[in-house]
Amino acid sequence: MRCPALSELPPPPPGKTGWPWTEESEQLPETLPDGSPWPKISIVTPSYNHGEFIEETIRSVLLQGYPNLEYIIIDGASTDGSVEIIKKYEKWLAYWVSEPDEGHRYALKKGFDRATGEVVAWQNADDYYEPNVFGQVMQVFKGHPNIDVVYGNVRVVDDNSNALYDLRFVPASYWSTLFGHFPMHNQAAFFRKSLWDAAGGIGFRDYFFDRDLFIRIMRASQKQRFIHKILGNYRAHEASGTFGGLHLHLKENPLAVTRRYLGRWAGLPDWVLRLLFCITELRRVVYFICIGDWDYLACGALKRIGLRKYSACTPMRRKQ
Repeated sequence: MRCPALSELPPPPPGKTGWPWTEESEQLPETLPDGSPWPKISIVTPSYNHGEFIEETIRSVLLQGYPNLEYIIIDGASTDGSVEIIKKYEKWLAYWVSEPDEGHRYALKKGFDRATGEVVAWQNADDYYEPNVFGQVMQVFKGHPNIDVVYGNVRVVDDNSNALYDLRFVPASYWSTLFGHFPMHNQAAFFRKSLWDAAGGIGFRDYFFDRDLFIRIMRASQKQRFIHKILGNYRAHEASGTFGGLHLHLKENPLAVTRRYLGRWAGLPDWVLRLLFCITELRRVVYFICIGDWDYLACGALKRIGLRKYSACTPMRRKQ
């Protein structure tokens, strides 16, 4: 399906302006410059009682101006009006369902099992893409057949989509992912379906399923491309599993996830693993020094010594 134009979509709720309410991405031509078709991209949105935010998510996907989109929404029987919002946009959806399920990970698996695109990604029902993302990402995939992961930076926003701070990443590898924190976030990450399948897709072991997934993806990946731009927005609100503090009540931690992949070295003391995590963090610092990203470094340092709440001062400006 070709992404609809802004004029084709239902009007935004009263008072909603800007992206993706009254603005749209550039409408891309039907074919690439060489005359070949655009590869299909499949986006999966797992949803449960995020009626306050899901319309922004949906519009940020549909208004990408991309010629070959497959959009799938898996709703877990929401009771807050989410289903009514989904129905407003169902003519542009490849598939949607609203039925009880066993949670976020199961909804994702259900969605990806249906995905048929060459490239896949997921955007949660409380997060949203920046404009003009799909075109630039898919041109990378099309022009570089050996690249199987494309990802960028993420902006953290509040309930009203006001920018709070950035999560800026660095070029990743399997080892930096294994001995580091998240190499990317799903809000701004895209994968070839062949890599997704080779890595085993969504697992069900714990809250850190996405960290476990990214380790498996990076282990199976041939080559990645990092785009130093904001590609997606990550919502900070009390109902979020991360920002609401769910992870603070879990028994497992990132070190335990790393140990799964260490084989005979899985018994290394925690202090050794923490040292390797520190080395990975130093690698990040060196990268930001090399590209001159001084504001991010300075505010990260202020956060670590307790003088600032967030890890970045000024969010990166949106790049159209």
